[in-house]
Amino acid sequence: MGIGAARSTGSGENAQAQLKSGLHADAAADAGDAPGAALATAWATLETGAVQKAREAAQTVLNAAIDRDDLLLEAQALSCLAHCDRVGSRLRRASDAGRRAAQLFKQIGDAEGEAQALTTLAHVCMLLGRNDEAVEAALLCVKLCHHNTPRPRAVLAYDVLGVAYSWSGDYDRAEAALDAAVNMARRTPSGSHYQPHVDQMWVEASRLLDERYHTGSMTDLTRLRELAQECRRLETEGLALPVMPALPGLPDMRGTVPVATCALLEIWDGHLETARRAIDKARSSLTGAVTWLDALVSWCEAELAWSEKDWPTAEKALAEMLETALAVEHEQLACRAHLLLAQVYELQGKFEDVMRAQRALRRRERRVAAEGLGSRESVVAWQLGMRRSEQHLKGALVMSRQFERWSLEDALTGIANRRCFEQALDERLRGWVAGARPLTVAMLDVDKFKSVNDTHTHQVGDRVLKTVATLVANNVRQEDLPARWAGDEFVILFQDATLDVARQICERIHAAIAEFDWDSITPGLRMSVSIGLGQAEPGDTAESLLQRSDEAMYGAKPGRAQQAGT
Repeated sequence: MGIGAARSTGSGENAQAQLKSGLHADAAADAGDAPGAALATAWATLETGAVQKAREAAQTVLNAAIDRDDLLLEAQALSCLAHCDRVGSRLRRASDAGRRAAQLFKQIGDAEGEAQALTTLAHVCMLLGRNDEAVEAALLCVKLCHHNTPRPRAVLAYDVLGVAYSWSGDYDRAEAALDAAVNMARRTPSGSHYQPHVDQMWVEASRLLDERYHTGSMTDLTRLRELAQECRRLETEGLALPVMPALPGLPDMRGTVPVATCALLEIWDGHLETARRAIDKARSSLTGAVTWLDALVSWCEAELAWSEKDWPTAEKALAEMLETALAVEHEQLACRAHLLLAQVYELQGKFEDVMRAQRALRRRERRVAAEGLGSRESVVAWQLGMRRSEQHLKGALVMSRQFERWSLEDALTGIANRRCFEQALDERLRGWVAGARPLTVAMLDVDKFKSVNDTHTHQVGDRVLKTVATLVANNVRQEDLPARWAGDEFVILFQDATLDVARQICERIHAAIAEFDWDSITPGLRMSVSIGLGQAEPGDTAESLLQRSDEAMYGAKPGRAQQAGT
């Protein structure tokens, strides 16, 4: 199913095929080759569910491959690491490893390995909300697959491409790609077109959801009914087979995804009791380990409560959907949860909550966009290295790491950027324990900044932002981390500072900005800032902590209560 962090059909051959044909002869055929044996162990260990142990084995192979300057083994180890992180719902890490694997496979001319790595990359980028990169990787994978003799990998490539298009909102291209997957699967020996049909059903459900959001209603469920009927026929005839055998560690989603999607159809069709039974069936199919499937079932429960106007239950289910999506790094479902929450609030007339949900959605979309830009920088670095020559691959990888360092600094103001701040906050939260060292953040917004650009010039606006950044950096402690968040918003991560200590620092910043000689930039210019504080609480995520600071900052805006909340 295209919306998940783990496909039951996998993005490559099964474990045995990986061990037999996915490894280079120099790395695996020789039983005495320790790196090859360790890589085989990594794939086999995934079958037992020991993801971390498998990852450690693959990392050992990667280190050995780098020491031996064996690019093929390095690519294979990275491909295995990407899959381990996909299984473990560490999708950002999986995208980095998958991209590097695809680059190395391309460098050494291994089209089959590159196609496999690209499929993984397209899948995880799609879930992370990096739609452009996902479509690009899937398109390249399609081109690398041979079409004269249809094969499962080509079917899967078109399938991933179709779902990636759907998350981009291009439903016409999505349908065309999935039609190609269905037709190719029918011509593939021992092939099954069940998965593309399930994904067609998902794409149509997504289209209807968008239609409801934009127009307030769903006009026609006929297409979704037809697709659901075809999936049931394939299931009844014993043809509900995956396109390819699953890679080890990925759960079989056939008991959850089609059932949950059919539950949505029954809800929208008004057959609530049938939908309730389908949701119960989907819930019982969950394995116990939290995955994106839990978020999918929570969404179905929210839709059912929505249809019954049981708003508290709908809100609770959507909050659970959001929490699960964030835990497994499924940015697409997290954004969808924000969108659905805004609609549920609007139907109740809770317009303050609507605004809060929409702000949260915009913040998440900006974060996804920023991460996507960061990932493209590493691609540019690699391409620059390729232009120099094949012999300078190591130099290109060093340059890529330099780009990584540069990507942590804001180009305009010279202080840390959003990516650097998020990495530092995530690291602090992972090691934070309630009652130990305090963890406090501040959100800072330049008041009426838009009027600066409108009244003066963008050059003046840039000088204002640089000055604010300098004043903030000069008035925090040496161990604190100030960063530019987005536009005219800044953030501060305080090192072991209570709310009282952080508030004193913020008051110092506020005074420094108010007292600065703004006439030196342009006559008559006066600037001020609004600051909100938030201190970590048990169960906090980076998202919830920043949202609390953001709300406190909005409350501190001129005309509102002048206080920094917690």
